[in-house]
Amino acid sequence: MTAADIARDLLSARDECRATTPPTLRGRGFGLDEAYRVGAALDRRLRERGHRLAGWKVGFTNQAIWPRLGLGEPILAPVYDRTLHAAAPVAEVSLGGFYAARLEVEVVFGIEPDAGSGEGRRPARPAWAALGLEIVDCHYPGWRLTPADAVADFGLHGALVIGPRIHRTEALFNACRDRLDRLEVRLLQDERPSATGCGRDVLGHPLAALDFVPRLRPRFGETGLPAVPFVVSTGTMIAPRPLAAGETWRVEAEGVELPGLELVVTDEPRG
Repeated sequence: MTAADIARDLLSARDECRATTPPTLRGRGFGLDEAYRVGAALDRRLRERGHRLAGWKVGFTNQAIWPRLGLGEPILAPVYDRTLHAAAPVAEVSLGGFYAARLEVEVVFGIEPDAGSGEGRRPARPAWAALGLEIVDCHYPGWRLTPADAVADFGLHGALVIGPRIHRTEALFNACRDRLDRLEVRLLQDERPSATGCGRDVLGHPLAALDFVPRLRPRFGETGLPAVPFVVSTGTMIAPRPLAAGETWRVEAEGVELPGLELVVTDEPRG
């Protein structure tokens, strides 16, 4: 199957909230190069539907798992205006459009290019930082996939909820940004502890994820240019947690003065 064929099937699986066969099981030789071609084709399809590129998610940022997965760097996937949600500090997201949703806890940066910055360079310094909850979705049976399968499947991105922001103009911003490797997060489901994680598990420091955006963005071709400002979600600090309608999730931060946020999950998922 060509990249266009695989993209067409994955878009159909997304639209119909169903599973499909991972590309790596459809034939030999499907690796990251082929996966990014599928990702670029899907990006074009979503843009044609009116989605506007709003930023990027960096995935597989826990280097401890790279040898097992055969990775030498993280993966990249687009984030769109239609998949962004703001929590102030509570957000509601419906699972109606997801097939097998799970939840991740991330550090999110807002990027505004500095004067004189150019294409291909490291993104400009963050204008703000926040905790985020990413809803990831997988259209393969049982979440069985390789990194190449993940890239092809929209980078597993479903939605990104961004909590209250600490802005560069605030006095505590620099200390917050620089200490993110010491960040500890606690995730609660319906007020019961569910998972914990730490910032150093994201490439040693969440800021390091910013280096990979200009490095990997060309994989999506010239369409991979978001309007500015844009967001970067830096990778999960916990193992993804399954989601169900009716749940309330809350994340709290320790070690760094980042506000927490809450997510209310509504509607039964289809499929």
